[in-house]
Amino acid sequence: MNPIIPSPVPIPLPAPPWLIHLLQLLTFVLHLVFMNLLVGGTVILTLSCYLGRKDVRHRDLARRAARALPPVVAFTITLGVAPLLFLQLAYGQLFYTTSVLMAWSWLAIVLFLMLAYYGVYWFNMQQEELGPRGLWVMLGVTLLLLQIMKTFTQNLTLVERPQDFYATFLIGPVGNYLGPHTAFVFARLSHFFVAALAIGGLGLAALSRSWSKDSPDFAAWARHYGLRWFLAGTGVQFIVGLWFLFSQPEPIRLALMGSDGLATSLLVIAIALAILAMMVARKSLAAAAMGILGTVALMAVIRHLVRLAHLRPYFDVHA
Repeated sequence: MNPIIPSPVPIPLPAPPWLIHLLQLLTFVLHLVFMNLLVGGTVILTLSCYLGRKDVRHRDLARRAARALPPVVAFTITLGVAPLLFLQLAYGQLFYTTSVLMAWSWLAIVLFLMLAYYGVYWFNMQQEELGPRGLWVMLGVTLLLLQIMKTFTQNLTLVERPQDFYATFLIGPVGNYLGPHTAFVFARLSHFFVAALAIGGLGLAALSRSWSKDSPDFAAWARHYGLRWFLAGTGVQFIVGLWFLFSQPEPIRLALMGSDGLATSLLVIAIALAILAMMVARKSLAAAAMGILGTVALMAVIRHLVRLAHLRPYFDVHA
């Protein structure tokens, strides 16, 4: 028995581990798509609220794009339940421990999510009444979502470091731990954030097609604007991705850079799909979306392999 990790509940898993992992990955990819649309969309919309004070196109963009946010929030939350449940099922001893260690931050997610959801509806339904204050509403929503993303990132990073559980327990009262603040955490958080900006931009470009009948000129501008976010975000992601890669422990970094054929192949294919999506985005949004969806799916698999590598010395779900 490893004294670092709490003993498991003596109840067998309800399904083979491979099936649990597969379902977790499938549902996680679906959640990632909408989560990226939500976070990236709110950042873009917040900036349009600011620019809309002097630019009528950005003002119109904020008004139109806000209508899509409430369903995106709903899908993000709903599709996030399943992967979280599968995570708890496979890694319950680890996940519950880290959630207790940072209990107050973890429980605050519920409050922050409710406030962000309310803010999205408030802005969407009362833009005219809010006027310039709408910028502050959307800025608040964006900051709440970023805090939720940060807390998730810190919790799941700690899950992969059970060797730190006891030292963290000794730091102070249980529940007050704010999570690790390391270069690895910030690289991981930046990786998710920049991806959200890129996918949010692609989502905006796709949404602009619904405006082409009543406002063709505006729709063309919105498509171009969304693609600029997508191309810039994806380009920056290559730099952030390198930072994230080199912040990994040496064995994992080497595995992704050639010593593990499967992990390296998946990474190369994911990068190639992202480059291909950038090349075809201006001609075909559907092809770009398929390429990015493939990249997101492969990155989710790589993330799973990296988690297994982090936990291998301490934990094996098959045992």
